[in-house]
Amino acid sequence: MFKKKAFTLAEVLIVMALIGFLFTLMIPNLVQKQSSTKFVEAAQKAQTTLQNAFTKISEENGGLYAQDWKSVRESGNKSEAIVKEIAKKTSVISFCGTSLQGCFSTGEYRTLNGVVTNILKEKMPKYEYTREPSEYIAKQKVGEDEYGDSIYKALKYTPADPETSETYFALLDGGSVALKTNSTYCKGIIASTDPLERPYCATIYVDVNGQSIPNMLGVDVFGFYLSGNDVIPMGFYGDRFSFEYNCLREKPEALPDNGLACTAWALKNKNMEYRKCQAGTRISWSDSTRCDVPPKNNQ
Repeated sequence: MFKKKAFTLAEVLIVMALIGFLFTLMIPNLVQKQSSTKFVEAAQKAQTTLQNAFTKISEENGGLYAQDWKSVRESGNKSEAIVKEIAKKTSVISFCGTSLQGCFSTGEYRTLNGVVTNILKEKMPKYEYTREPSEYIAKQKVGEDEYGDSIYKALKYTPADPETSETYFALLDGGSVALKTNSTYCKGIIASTDPLERPYCATIYVDVNGQSIPNMLGVDVFGFYLSGNDVIPMGFYGDRFSFEYNCLREKPEALPDNGLACTAWALKNKNMEYRKCQAGTRISWSDSTRCDVPPKNNQ
């Protein structure tokens, strides 16, 4: 009768070392997956919170866009006036005014490809695509004529002073928000490749975990357009600020906004596959949405 051979101490230690080594290889992927899911869920929550606020305030102002609300029209600081209205409908825990300090991290922020960026601190440039004044100056019904037709008058606006303004605030759930405007009126048009004409009123940046790391665009920092009263994620299908060019983990240029165009992808597909493989090659709006699935044109 044969005796069962027992493992030696050396063999047990070797097996344990191999298991430990394999586990250390898995940890970064597990951590990244968990953090990605958490950040995407937080971004979705922030968008919903802000959208609900804009919808409610718009309804109270006769459906007018944010920059047409009475309190905003009468203020020279448009971004601050909009934020003050938002604060009435959301749980704002900190109002930081024109400074990031107290709301956002004062350390470095980086793009998706690891380049240091000051995009959160910078003022909004003049928007390239704009409408004619007659198309964006709102009118208000003041009565009816003898034939029953409505009579309107153009609303009066206090000019934006300064023309570009930014206001920072933090929400109770831990997210930090920057709202930036660059005109007296909601006169911009979001540049897109489809025929839809979306008004551009302001830019919104959200750091979903406030002052905590990683402070990276497309990871815990997301970008939105305020289009009328709609909070639209940057990089949507058709956006000229495209996912395929402005959401790249490997990018030779040091563009300060690379990663913000990941926002629509993250919210729509509920993943951050762009952190694993290159957008526009392995993944894209028209092909595969996952790195481990071959693109359609390669099948």
